[in-house]
Amino acid sequence: MKPAPFDFIRAESVDDVIAILSHTEDAKILAGGQSLVAMMNMRLARPSTLVTLRGVPGLDAIEEKDGVVTVGAMVVQERLRSMMGHRQEFGALAEGIGYIGHPQTRSMGTVGGSIAHADPSAELPLLLQVYRGSVKTAGPSGVRQIAAEDFFQFPFSTALEPEEIMVATHWPVPIMSSGGSFREFSRRRGDFAIVAVACHISIEHQRLVDGRLGAAGVAGTAVAVDLPADLRGQPLITDEAATHWLETLMPHLDPPDDLEASSVLRRTLVETLGREAMAEAWVRAGGGTT
Repeated sequence: MKPAPFDFIRAESVDDVIAILSHTEDAKILAGGQSLVAMMNMRLARPSTLVTLRGVPGLDAIEEKDGVVTVGAMVVQERLRSMMGHRQEFGALAEGIGYIGHPQTRSMGTVGGSIAHADPSAELPLLLQVYRGSVKTAGPSGVRQIAAEDFFQFPFSTALEPEEIMVATHWPVPIMSSGGSFREFSRRRGDFAIVAVACHISIEHQRLVDGRLGAAGVAGTAVAVDLPADLRGQPLITDEAATHWLETLMPHLDPPDDLEASSVLRRTLVETLGREAMAEAWVRAGGGTT
C-alpha cells in the first residue's frame, strides 16, 4: 500500500522543529523512518505532516563527558554498535543492537527513533533501562531530563509531550570491572523479539557490587530491576542467587498470550535467558567461570 497524502518539512534546528510541532496539527517526527514509514504504508499512521530531523545540527553527535555517554537522537544504530563493540562495560549494548533487524535497517534506523517508538519488545528501550539511562527532551517549556524507567509508560507511549522532541539519550559509564550480556528469542534472526533479556553487573575484588536485569516482550514496556541488596558482596552468581534475582523481576511481568507465544512460554524464556545472561555477564566482568 501507499501512505495517505502528507506534507514534508525539513527542519533546520531544534527550535524550528518545536515551532512546527506547536503550530501544525497531527505532525509527526521522522528520524530513521524504519517504523513510522512502514506504519504509514499500511495506513496504520496517517500524519498530516512529516518533519524530518535529518540535517538538524547536533543530533547525530556522540560524546563522553563526566562519566556519561551522550548519544544524539539521530545517531544510527549501527554506528553506536560499532563504537561500543570494543568496550567491555557496554558489552550488552553492542550485543543487543546487533539483534535489531538487519544491517540495512540498523544503518538507517536511529537510536532516538527506536526509543521514542517505545515498542515493548524492542531492544534499545530495554537496554536504556538496564544501563540506568535517561532521555533528554526539548519543547516549548525548555529542556527536560527523564529517567528511562519514567519515560516508557505504555505500549508505544512515552512521557514525551505532543510538542516535545527527544534530542539525546544519556548512558552512564559503568565501572571498568563490568560485564553485560544480551539474549533474545525470536522466530528468525532479525524478527521482532518474542522475549529479550539483558543483564549488566559490576564486580569489585571478585564480588558483586551492582547490577541490573531486565526483559522485553513480557509487559507493556520493557522492565528492569536492580541487583537485590542481599546479593551484594556475593563471590559468585550461584543457581540460588540467579533464582533470587529472577524472583524480583517476575512480579513486573505481564506477558501476553498471542499467536507467537503463550504467557507461560514467555515466562519460561525469561527464566532461561536470564540465567544465561547472568552467567555470561559475570564471566565478562572478570568473575571467572560460574
